[in-house]
Amino acid sequence: MAALSASTRFGYSLGSFATGSFGTVPGLLLLPYLTDTMAVPGAVAGLIVLVPKAWDVVFNPFAGRLSDASLARRGSRRRFLLVGGIGVAVLFAAVFAHPGFGSTAADASYVVLAFLLCATAFGIFQVPYNALPAEITDNYHERTKLTSWRIGILAVAILIAGGGAPKITSAIGGVTGYRVMGVVIGLVILCGTFGVYLGTRGAPVGSLRPNTAGWRDLLATMKQWRSFRWLLGVYFVQSLGLGTLLAGVNYAARYVFGDADLQT
Repeated sequence: MAALSASTRFGYSLGSFATGSFGTVPGLLLLPYLTDTMAVPGAVAGLIVLVPKAWDVVFNPFAGRLSDASLARRGSRRRFLLVGGIGVAVLFAAVFAHPGFGSTAADASYVVLAFLLCATAFGIFQVPYNALPAEITDNYHERTKLTSWRIGILAVAILIAGGGAPKITSAIGGVTGYRVMGVVIGLVILCGTFGVYLGTRGAPVGSLRPNTAGWRDLLATMKQWRSFRWLLGVYFVQSLGLGTLLAGVNYAARYVFGDADLQT
């Protein structure tokens, strides 16, 4: 198969601005956002941050099934990238919008709902995004190059979002700082979404597979496939560990090192 063009590799890699931003910023700022602006107790705030992570692990196989079915019917997963990415951008800004209902319970419930919906939209975007390399090319070396570009841009995206988001919140301060940060990072996610959607429009499409199994077959496969259960369990532990590490950065900067700006 012919080598992929540099524009296809770069276009595909732009999706990392969506995955890197969503994967980093809530872990860094959602916990202090809940405790500092809404007076949510630390244990409850930690649970709010954890629940969408657990949902991500459960929902992703179903997101994959939906995108597989779309691929079989339409010959492309790119529609899921667009719908999911736009959803992530809008809902990310909504998470940090702080409606100010006047009740800690109501405000916290709003964040839970918005973050859960955002995590669902992220699954709709992330799963087909990670599946694209295997369909754009069946050449091992080309897939390696494609993934390498993605990981390279991902590092840049994490630096921009992970460093920029705390800077915005601390520079503006208070509820307004979180609101502005949510909009800015939402725009970054939106740019990454349109970048990968437009950047892969000329990419080749591999041979289509038969229609996917039904929901019962999917659940039966997940139950019987021991390797998948191990992979799912390890992925959950890794996500939990990464979330714990990120959540501690803000508090370590403020209370251990005495300077909130050090979290950047």
